[in-house]
Amino acid sequence: MTLLGNRRHLRVNVPRRLRDRISVPNSDISRWFGTPLGVELVRETRGSVSRLVPPGYYRTGVQVGHCRDSFLQKVEHAYHGVPPQDSCQEEKEKQQLQCLAEQLPFGARSIDLLVLPFVLEFSADPHAVLREANGVLSPEGCLVVCGFNRWGLWGLRRAISFRPRRTPWAGNFLSLNQIQDWTRLLGLEVVAAASMFYRPPIGSARLLNRVSFLEAAGDRWWSLLSGAYVVVVKKRAFAQSTRLEPVRASRQHCPKPFASALPRQVATRKLRVVGR
Repeated sequence: MTLLGNRRHLRVNVPRRLRDRISVPNSDISRWFGTPLGVELVRETRGSVSRLVPPGYYRTGVQVGHCRDSFLQKVEHAYHGVPPQDSCQEEKEKQQLQCLAEQLPFGARSIDLLVLPFVLEFSADPHAVLREANGVLSPEGCLVVCGFNRWGLWGLRRAISFRPRRTPWAGNFLSLNQIQDWTRLLGLEVVAAASMFYRPPIGSARLLNRVSFLEAAGDRWWSLLSGAYVVVVKKRAFAQSTRLEPVRASRQHCPKPFASALPRQVATRKLRVVGR
């Protein structure tokens, strides 16, 4: 895979067979984030992400997806990966690169913070996206997944929509439990998760402001009906290696000394053990 372009705007040559296999949504999703409903959702999501990401030093951060608002407030070097059909050349202040979430142009264990805002819903293979994210994530690095709740009011709105569905109801909504189960299968540890945005999916900015009181009430009384969620998982340094290490045959029938399970004073005969 080659990177073409200058320091700020990079273009990735994606193989045609992969580009044809992955169903990238139309550019309507990028414009939808600019609507009053999309703006409110992004604002609530940014607040949740900044609150849930563990404090620490993140040298390299990457955000992939159609959302152009940055969720990388805690990184030193921030990069934004956009689909090839959705690049915005007039945003000169961001370091952009054209890529797909299923094939990230980074080396293994090179990203400290990876954010996927509303990406899995519009991917033909969300499992491939998570596997790719796990591969480029560095040890002790964090992965942030933001998505639409399948069982909330937004999921109900999608279920009653006539086909073909419009954006964002054309996506395949997932649940919070699904994301947690899939990340655990990859050996990632869930460190934080939250449900958010309890206002109904209405397009009027005036009505959204009038029902803003539902955020506090919904977080307390009906969290399962949230419109979206945020999950933060961490890649432990030695989680997979210790779990998958086979037990050697020479160790199976060789019990450990009794003194090794007791305090150090026992081994040095400074503590007396009284048997039954």
